[in-house]
Amino acid sequence: MKLLRKIVTTYSPSNNEEKAVNLFTDELKQLGFISSIDEAGNAIGKIGSGKRNIYLIGHIDTVPGNLPVVFKDGKLYGRGSVDAKGCLCAFAEAAAEFKDSQNLSITVIGCVREESDSAGAYHIFKNISAPDFVIIGEPSGWDGITIGYRGVMWLEYNYENSRYHHGAPEPTPAEIGVKFYNQVLHEFAEDYPSFDKASLRLVNLKTYQKDGNVGINMKMDLRTPINFDFEKFLDFCNANLNDGSLTHDKPISAVLTNKRNGLVSSLLGGIRANDGKPKFKKKTGSADMNILAQWNCPIVAYGPGDSSLDHTAEEHLFIEEYNKSISILKSSLRRIEKLT
Repeated sequence: MKLLRKIVTTYSPSNNEEKAVNLFTDELKQLGFISSIDEAGNAIGKIGSGKRNIYLIGHIDTVPGNLPVVFKDGKLYGRGSVDAKGCLCAFAEAAAEFKDSQNLSITVIGCVREESDSAGAYHIFKNISAPDFVIIGEPSGWDGITIGYRGVMWLEYNYENSRYHHGAPEPTPAEIGVKFYNQVLHEFAEDYPSFDKASLRLVNLKTYQKDGNVGINMKMDLRTPINFDFEKFLDFCNANLNDGSLTHDKPISAVLTNKRNGLVSSLLGGIRANDGKPKFKKKTGSADMNILAQWNCPIVAYGPGDSSLDHTAEEHLFIEEYNKSISILKSSLRRIEKLT
């Protein structure tokens, strides 16, 4: 718990991770890793000298909002304890056992900016070669394996017009903006999260007055299933702007990984060896796994913690679960060592 508490105590909201990255790389050195910081600011630790390469990739940033770090009733409270410093620290503690391995080369990576633009993940995808296996550090519960995440795209709608009397027949900017949202929602999505369907959430809405004009700004979060047609979606949006304008970031496609490979079988064996009943999970959010799945090697997400606590004021991790996840990771890595 010493490593975990140090890292959780070091507040590192997205785009301000430097202090936590420096601390984590120092701790990796003490555990026997060769550690460094890459050009994007990611923490990198390498251990073992085998031909089989496995990347254990977590993220060291958190959402904003520092929380008191408190250990109480077997739980560590604090921002990032679940999402996802607990997973990253479990990776480091498990991999440290393989310092002298001649079968595995393990790289532990603490990515920056996962909670904002995933700049850390994009950097490693573009600049290092694909490994044999990848485990992404995200809370799945100690006996869970996450095999899927939905895709994501952020959109921003703006409309502005001359001010006029509310008694006039013309629609207000607020009404025009809400009409656009409802048109898109009806055509493509629903507002309730489900892995197999798209959802469009209205995250922020504000009206304003500017230089005699009135306007509306809306921010929306689109989450998408496998094989979602982003081009068709944007064509519909642009055809129904009602004289407004729409901007968006680069869409990220959903991912659903194959369960029939040595990585998954090793994790299944590790969970069962620690008296667990493995569960496969598909998440309605998205993660760096969506980006790194483009390596086209076996990839899953695994880590201790209850993901329903992500980003909340009650974020906490059971230390018993943290320790159990380390045991499972060690057991799984030993199985990967023996794969033919």
